[in-house]
Amino acid sequence: MVELKKSVILSSLIVSCTAATQYASNVRAPSYPLAVRQPYVSTWLPHDSLSGNWPTFWSGTVKGWEGLIRVDGKTYEWMGAASTGSEVNITNVAKQNAITTTPTQTVFSLTAGPVNVNVTFLSPVEYKDIKRQSIPLSYMFVTAEPSDGKSHSVQIYSDITAEWATSDTSQQVVWNVTSSNGIRTWSTSLKDQYPFGEVSDYPTWGQATYTTSNNATYASGADVDVRSAFVKNGKLNNTNDSNFRCASCSWPTFGFAHDLGNIKAASDPIQFVVGHLREQNVQILNQSTNALWTEYWSDANSMIEFFYKDVSTAQSNANKLDAKILKEAYKAEGQPYADILSLSLRQAFAGTEFAGNSTSPTLYMKEISSDGNMQTVDMLFPSSPVFYYLNADYLKYLMDPLFYQMENGYWSKPFSIHDIGSHYPNASGHADGNEEDMPIEESADMIFMVANYIFNPATAAADAKAYAQKHYKILSSWAEYLYNNCLYPTNQLTTDDFIGQTQLNSGLALKGILSMKAFSEIAHLVGNNNETKFYTNASASYIKTWITESQSADKSHLKLEYNVTDGYELKYNAFQDKLLKLNLVPSDIYTEEANYYLSKMDTYGMPFVSTHNYTKTDWETWTAAAFGDANPTLRTKIVKGLSNYLADTPTRVPFSDWYNTTSAAGEGFLARPAVGGHFAILALNTPAKH
Repeated sequence: MVELKKSVILSSLIVSCTAATQYASNVRAPSYPLAVRQPYVSTWLPHDSLSGNWPTFWSGTVKGWEGLIRVDGKTYEWMGAASTGSEVNITNVAKQNAITTTPTQTVFSLTAGPVNVNVTFLSPVEYKDIKRQSIPLSYMFVTAEPSDGKSHSVQIYSDITAEWATSDTSQQVVWNVTSSNGIRTWSTSLKDQYPFGEVSDYPTWGQATYTTSNNATYASGADVDVRSAFVKNGKLNNTNDSNFRCASCSWPTFGFAHDLGNIKAASDPIQFVVGHLREQNVQILNQSTNALWTEYWSDANSMIEFFYKDVSTAQSNANKLDAKILKEAYKAEGQPYADILSLSLRQAFAGTEFAGNSTSPTLYMKEISSDGNMQTVDMLFPSSPVFYYLNADYLKYLMDPLFYQMENGYWSKPFSIHDIGSHYPNASGHADGNEEDMPIEESADMIFMVANYIFNPATAAADAKAYAQKHYKILSSWAEYLYNNCLYPTNQLTTDDFIGQTQLNSGLALKGILSMKAFSEIAHLVGNNNETKFYTNASASYIKTWITESQSADKSHLKLEYNVTDGYELKYNAFQDKLLKLNLVPSDIYTEEANYYLSKMDTYGMPFVSTHNYTKTDWETWTAAAFGDANPTLRTKIVKGLSNYLADTPTRVPFSDWYNTTSAAGEGFLARPAVGGHFAILALNTPAKH
């Protein structure tokens, strides 16, 4: 029997409590992360209570996930919404008492009659270990403890439905149950697989899995039948429904039931593992590519078994990471910043998944909820602070697929590509040049990210120089493009393309100028003295002109565009000036801008551009990091406003990075990895080395 022992989990939770619980978040989240690890393993709770509501995929489609507890023959629902229907006799819903969120875990405390129920969702972020990070699975733990000091007979049940196999429930699904080495796993998938396709952003190939220890009873069948059997008997009949059908045809359901017996104290935790597996997870230039986890395990069952039994390591690593982030966040900007990062980490990493092999791993990012593009440069860039902060190698893993296409004949323009594929997970490229060009934006972004990797203090000197040399030719060509175009940018889109094209955009010009300076440092590293001198001098000259052109008439702030009399835009790209220690922007400009921004604060933060009353959470945080030293009050108020938005927004979706600063309503983006930018303040704890 493979069963989690109470001492393992409780000792881990004690570590977590002593190290981080005092800084863990109790803020009401817009949506709570449950199983959030990769683009297709992203299940959330957009409600205040775990009981009485269905979890959903990030897009809002239901992922049936039910939890019941039977106490002395009386059944209570602790997760899901089967109780809202009339078919199953579930009249009692566990009362939710509290929710606590850390960067890697979400913990629900509930009461079911005389028994307290604790449910912990753990989605590991194994930033030091790509083998473990490649696994598309997540944990759930359930414990029960009598609250009255008496002994009670307790059984715990949980299931997933075929909605985990498909977002189109009219499609036929198949399923299977296997048991080996102490664990039992339900698998369900579409009968007709369409590799590398999506319906409502959910994959049309692969399989969903649900695992627990094999001492549980199990059954598949119609949702009503499986759940009713548990309600009536406290166990399941160990049968597998052979009537394959559509996902909404009597709702195929795959359940487990654990009998805890008579308990008077806290039970041993019951462990479940859930996820979605695809052995080939991306398609690169029409070639199927293996998921990285297939490099380490011969089949899915072996990988599931490893993950299930790796729980002690996973919990320990998660608690250490939670403690690190929460302590540093609290030290930087108090509980509001700890709240923000508690709801940012899993979402940032869940926009990515590994492919390739252990020798040349590649990390792919989906531009979730906006365009669905693959490896969007101006999505990698705003998310980059979390990777810089935790493991700069991730920047290299993310950039490598971009460099491959641009350096091997699949891109011919003199500036950086926007993405490697119009829709994830197909990196079909843009060899024809037909894409959403952002010439200055993307070229500068790539130079910055290379600099963030090679000048990160944790990057070995030999690795840094080798990477710079490998890509120097194309980096140099982008620097030349920026020199010719960035000081007076015309007909250029910025990453904030939803505001439309701007002319002579001051913020975009600053980005180009700073990236020229960053390139001069790269040139110095590889020993190109001519380009070092040229771009050092050019950036120093350009910054003076930029200040003159950008300065408002009353010299109170820098304008949005050179050719307008007023208006502003957050100069968030100055964060790179601080992070890379470029020292190009004069201190008096930082002070001027910081003081002006402070005058523009709204109820829920600061509009990032004067033409609208909305903002971007990543750019707010970059601005707080860049200008916080000039005016610490500004940094504190930005962080507080962002935290208030989280608590008050009426838009119940995974952390939207685009919202209205007056009403706190979301403006359309959700679940995007851009929230990695919220780590900008912590990234400055380890500025670049030259």
